[in-house]
Amino acid sequence: MPRMADMVDVAIDAGQTRMRLALSRNGQVTRVAEAPGLTYRQGVRPAAAVLAAVAAPWASLAHESQVGTVCLGLTSVLGSADEYAALAAGLLHNLDATRILIAGDVVTAHAGAFGLEPGVVLAAGTGAIALGLDHDGVRRQVDGWGYLCGDAGGGFWIGRRGLDVALRGHDGRIEPTPLTGRATDHFGDLADLAESLYPTPDAVARIAEFAPAVLDLAETDPYAGRIVAEAAEELAATVAAAAGPADLPVSWTGRLLRNDTLRRRFADDLALRRPGVRLREPLGDGLDGAANLAAAPDLGIHSGLMRVTHR
Repeated sequence: MPRMADMVDVAIDAGQTRMRLALSRNGQVTRVAEAPGLTYRQGVRPAAAVLAAVAAPWASLAHESQVGTVCLGLTSVLGSADEYAALAAGLLHNLDATRILIAGDVVTAHAGAFGLEPGVVLAAGTGAIALGLDHDGVRRQVDGWGYLCGDAGGGFWIGRRGLDVALRGHDGRIEPTPLTGRATDHFGDLADLAESLYPTPDAVARIAEFAPAVLDLAETDPYAGRIVAEAAEELAATVAAAAGPADLPVSWTGRLLRNDTLRRRFADDLALRRPGVRLREPLGDGLDGAANLAAAPDLGIHSGLMRVTHR
């Protein structure tokens, strides 16, 4: 695609907890705006919900350059081809762009972690998913089944189990543990939790936001320690499956593995499962990956994973 000298791309990392939108040039992020993560409300079409979430951070990034490519890494599925088409059309119009790339956020995470090269990336935030891409174009996507059916070891998974322990301590099924106190600090009076949590559209994100408290207590609360150990095992199993028979390099993205305890236990469990795998720091995150893909002349190993729409 020919590019004008003053053309910019737009990279979007649309997560469940937060949304980040950036201007980028030649694959390098230049300016970033943040907003609350995606929530889908009854009666609002998914594409419309994404477009509404993009509007505020986009308005804050006022600029005079023509937009070339918009690359969106999306945390959730929209449900139908019509919804993806509506989202692409809306982005083309609202951002006055010439091309739209839409993919799952694990794809943009992979492109950020490995700079468009092969490897296995683990995206562990509210959910959990791994994507392995090798030199021969073989793709393995593991988990990412959502909070109802999967996302084992992810933020909601950890937060939900920590909250279970906290509530057992609150209602007397077990002796209260430090998790009960942390849950009270986080959610307020636990006697009111059901009424305050269930009706809210962001209940999944709110429970996932309790995961850091569980991680913080992993060394001092045996219940929290057990939850974190099981999360590390689940994440290691997900990555090992995504690697397949190849000993591809492994990296990660997302807030969870910033925690030293979880990252260390994950690395230890992965080494037991796949001794030949190399674990390395990511080159960048999902926003960097979206910028990389927007600027790439050839989508390469990611090409079959992107929905591409031109003006």
